Amino acid sequence: MTRNLLTLALIYCLTLSFASCGEKNFVNSGATWGMTYNISYTAPRDLGDSIIAVMARIDSELSMFNPSSTVSQINSNTKLEATPMFVDVFNLSVQISRLSGGMFDPTVGPLTDLWGFGRKQQPDSLIPTTAEIDNALDAVGISDCRIDNRRVVKKSPATIFDFSSVAKGYGVDQVAEMLQRNGASSYLVEIGGEISASAARPDGRLWHIQIDAPIMGDDIHSRMYLIELSQRSVATSGNYRKFRQTADGIVGHTLDPRTGRPVVSSTLSATVIAPNCATADALATACMAMNADSALTMIEALPDVEALIAVARSSTLTILKTSAFPSPLK
Repeated sequence: MTRNLLTLALIYCLTLSFASCGEKNFVNSGATWGMTYNISYTAPRDLGDSIIAVMARIDSELSMFNPSSTVSQINSNTKLEATPMFVDVFNLSVQISRLSGGMFDPTVGPLTDLWGFGRKQQPDSLIPTTAEIDNALDAVGISDCRIDNRRVVKKSPATIFDFSSVAKGYGVDQVAEMLQRNGASSYLVEIGGEISASAARPDGRLWHIQIDAPIMGDDIHSRMYLIELSQRSVATSGNYRKFRQTADGIVGHTLDPRTGRPVVSSTLSATVIAPNCATADALATACMAMNADSALTMIEALPDVEALIAVARSSTLTILKTSAFPSPLK
């Protein structure tokens, strides 16, 4: 989980206060995993305690910033037994890594630490040496990792799993599933900008979701695109909220697992709509690591998945979309 507030694009959600007989509208807001959450739902009772319990479990299993979490124990080789949640995000990560030709890889943990985007803070002026990068790359490669009878076999003892690019979306899914199990007839789950929506708002209309323009700064939220969403999830990735100003210029947090260096690309942000938020989260990160044309080709080949990619071309913001990405609302 990232420590910075809203590392992915914050997407605003508009809701109405309608409820069926015997149901009430609830809104639970707060902070978790170093970011904010806003969860609106219509249900027979307040599920705030259950929401917090789900998020606490995600933190205890998948947060690399929690030293006692399952993933932290695996990273430190203290414990190598995989829990069901670890297996879920590991298997999805392997799948997205293959789809992206290896450009999505959560074992870049040694590199995120090295570049100051992980567990270790680095001075902005510090640029890793080639030797340091090469040494970190020796531990990178999810294709060289596996799970045998629930035991995690890592490429190297130095391999570090950083599931930040999938665990947040997975957490959104877990909260949404809990709401469904407890009778929520309508819901919108937003954690750090990642969203899962029910079929409709309490009044029967579809959810309206704003996609922010990729403008640098934590608190800048300018509309680039507005869509309707129903029974789907959406996630956005971009380097405009999480970056470092180094002696060599601005570097984003998206790292190339082949070179060990920040990706140099005209892609400014990538938004993915998918059946579940974990998949949308991982694919959005993969799109940021790939060139835009390759990313769109990858997404077009996937069923029930669409993408919008914002790129800089001749100092102009250009929006590229897959064929079935929703048309913008006025």
